[in-house]
Amino acid sequence: RKCSNKTADAFILVFNCSGRAMHVHRKFKTCRGAVRCLYSTNQPQLAARPVKQKMSPVPKLVAFDLDGTLWNPEMYELWGGAPFRRDKEGRVYDSANQRIDLIGATADILRELATDPKWKGTQVAYVSRTEYPERAIPCLKAFIIAEATSMFDLAPHQEIYPGSKTSHFKKISRASGIDFEEMIFFDNERWNITDCSPLGITCVYTPEGLTRRHWEEGLKRYAAAAAKRNGGSTAEDS
Repeated sequence: RKCSNKTADAFILVFNCSGRAMHVHRKFKTCRGAVRCLYSTNQPQLAARPVKQKMSPVPKLVAFDLDGTLWNPEMYELWGGAPFRRDKEGRVYDSANQRIDLIGATADILRELATDPKWKGTQVAYVSRTEYPERAIPCLKAFIIAEATSMFDLAPHQEIYPGSKTSHFKKISRASGIDFEEMIFFDNERWNITDCSPLGITCVYTPEGLTRRHWEEGLKRYAAAAAKRNGGSTAEDS
């Protein structure tokens, strides 16, 4: 039996809109062949799964605690606080002439982040629970870590206020669009590491402050985690 074009069009319309093939089959008993043919060639198609981007072995965001990680003394220990001044040698002092020093390899690492092309696609963040942001922010502006670039200029993300650092990182992730798994974080307090690690951030404990050893070990850990998530390869391999 031959079905008319009109009947076939009606079949296609009902099948595609409702998906009830058996109902259509019974209604068009005289078009069994057409029903079988269309049913076999118009199966619902599964949506293509999005291709997951491979993670780079270089983190998209590098975050640092401030007090005890990048500088000493801590902001609450200062005698005078702001305003801060910088002498000809680049040393920074508070209003009571108390000196603030960068710890370990901090100056070299921040300079690398500011000038090395390797870090061109990486953002920097400061994540601090200090109760003295009115001291920390001008102190960041006083330290020059590369030509015409202060510590403040280097970091587009500055979450510097009391509270849980998990909340700090959630704000950074929303603002930057960067997933936690693509971040690395350095902090000298063990409990901050414990709090933030479950988010998926590569957290590096730095009890002596930021040293070259902690920096390099942290980057190795991040690259290994990225390779594991990529199934054994990095973005540079693809």
